[in-house]
Amino acid sequence: MTTSASSGGERWHDLDAVRAFALFLGIVLHGVMSFMEPRIWVVDDTVTDTGANIAFYVIHMFRMVTFFVLAGFFARLLLQKRDNKVGAFLGNRLKRIGIPLVAFWPLVLAAIVTLMILANMPAPGSAAAAAPPPPPPAFTVQTIPLTHLWFLYVLLLFYVGTALIKVVTDVTGIGAPLGRLLDKVVGLLTKSDLISAVLILPVAAVFFVNKGWMMWFGIQTPDTGLIPNAMAIAGFTTAFTFGWWLHRRADLLDHLASRFWLYGISAAVGTWWCLNIVGSTPAFVPVNGADHPIYCLLYPLTGWSWAFFLIGFARLLLKKKVPMVRYFADASYWVYIVHIPLVMLFQWQVKDLAWEVEYKAAIVLFGTLAVGLLSYALFVRYTFIGTILNGRRHKVKKGAEPVLQEA
Repeated sequence: MTTSASSGGERWHDLDAVRAFALFLGIVLHGVMSFMEPRIWVVDDTVTDTGANIAFYVIHMFRMVTFFVLAGFFARLLLQKRDNKVGAFLGNRLKRIGIPLVAFWPLVLAAIVTLMILANMPAPGSAAAAAPPPPPPAFTVQTIPLTHLWFLYVLLLFYVGTALIKVVTDVTGIGAPLGRLLDKVVGLLTKSDLISAVLILPVAAVFFVNKGWMMWFGIQTPDTGLIPNAMAIAGFTTAFTFGWWLHRRADLLDHLASRFWLYGISAAVGTWWCLNIVGSTPAFVPVNGADHPIYCLLYPLTGWSWAFFLIGFARLLLKKKVPMVRYFADASYWVYIVHIPLVMLFQWQVKDLAWEVEYKAAIVLFGTLAVGLLSYALFVRYTFIGTILNGRRHKVKKGAEPVLQEA
């Protein structure tokens, strides 16, 4: 997923770092799920902790919104690098996103199913487990499990949609004048700090009209089926579109940096308020969104505040290359692809230990990260897998900059 900046081939180190951070937060989100109560994960630890509930809730509020903002930003950057040629753009995205989805999805799914079985087998000498439920029906458009790789599928949908819009606006000639108009609107709203009030409207409207909303979980993850749910469409399409326009108006990144403190305060207050409304315990009782209008607005507003805080803060800190951050950014794509089976493996190994939850969580999280990064260094970075994921690299002498042949 490596992408260079439009100026001199240099990378946007700050945005690369935020994108990597969003992916690594996925390890934390899935890693704490075995410690949540009530149970929502396929591996149940013998201990639970309210902190795990809160960590999951907060990360879920903003992680994928932030990711798709950056995905939209880098998508337009790539289109420019390909001289605005739609075919070249789509070809690159099929190589970097489509091939990994097709290649790794069956392997990841098989590993997940295997670990589900192992983690839920009765201990030796214990009573036999209840008979398993009947096998699920064959995969259909509605039931195919995309697992955590759903984001690759959604990205492909966005890339195709973007390409179609590009072709239509070019053919009709409305692209340039419409773009200039929206540039002014986005700039005015962002500099007046009103942009969040506009960006929250699509997902807030979907929340409001939903009569069976699991409000504690916010935006429903589109990890099952090939037709994303309305919440995901509203929330992530808005984020991707704004990211696209943020690249058109990259000068606005400095404004977000100057307001990072404001967005940080908004994120903290909004998170506290949301948790006071729904509580720290996951609730599985569907509600009518229209009965909770404040929460319908507050939840997405808080998510966007977190996203702008992270982007603005990174803009202040990481305008220049930091080698370790750069390495983690390169590795994050691979680590995220393989992390779920690793998380489940470590959760299975520690679930029956009579240890404090902090120690167990540390083993799960740092163990997953260590194996993911080590496997990237040994088997991915300079191999054909790394070429598919991030472009071809050549080993260089210590202290020199790695050569990335193809974005």
